[in-house]
Amino acid sequence: MIIAVCSLSGAPGVTTLATALAAVWPTGPLTVPVLVEADASGGDLGAWHRLAGRPGLVSLAASVRAGTDLSLVQEPGTHGVLLRHGTELPGGLRAVTAPTTAHEASAVVAALAHRSQVLRSGVSVVDLGRVMPGTAGAHLLSLADVAVFTVAGGDAAQIHRLARCRDVLDALAENGTAVGVAVRGSRFPAAEVSAVTGYPVWAEVPHDPAGAAFLRGEAFRPRGLRERFAAWSHARQDPETVDWMPLLACARRLANHVEDLPPAPVPLGHRAEVAA
Repeated sequence: MIIAVCSLSGAPGVTTLATALAAVWPTGPLTVPVLVEADASGGDLGAWHRLAGRPGLVSLAASVRAGTDLSLVQEPGTHGVLLRHGTELPGGLRAVTAPTTAHEASAVVAALAHRSQVLRSGVSVVDLGRVMPGTAGAHLLSLADVAVFTVAGGDAAQIHRLARCRDVLDALAENGTAVGVAVRGSRFPAAEVSAVTGYPVWAEVPHDPAGAAFLRGEAFRPRGLRERFAAWSHARQDPETVDWMPLLACARRLANHVEDLPPAPVPLGHRAEVAA
């Protein structure tokens, strides 16, 4: 399954939401969710977690270009290729990170778009950043089973812009992609955003500095009596939980919703590129 997280106007919290979604996705013996940074403008995870020199999208692109790892694509549920070129982040999340600069990242994202079958061996949460028409990111978006479009809910212009791109969302839906919206910090009701854009709001992403810091690998202390009590309470019940953080709890609900979506009605091998 390919889950694309992206924006059509800026990138309001795309990487943060994609990271949170991959981090809380249910992991099983045959399911290891992998976060793939495929933002042609450059990735953030390498800088967040000081991963210079580690395997990532560059080594993956070189491998699939040469065809040396494509045999692993046939192993269902193993994510063989991605795990080989991924890095385990604190907390156990596996991530394939992109170069930080656009001139490096754009080339390797284009290479991935030409060998996108490597994303199909398991659950891939793909951070596409801002998607532009005719780009490798637009091609990857057209191949997704699920597309989550993020908008800054406090910015009426972004919501209006997404509504004006309704033909893009419709083309994806007609091609078999499940399409939903994630609204960050909305001052507008979800029902209103859905009515304007024509697509359901799957997540209302809260402002959560502690959760964002956790995903960036930064040390933090829960702030405020309510947050401290929630952290203490959850730690007593389950030391491993992160759901006391509103951002991670939101991502968990989104993951459960996406996992419960019905299968795409269009055969995966017959999807056409959508001109995002």
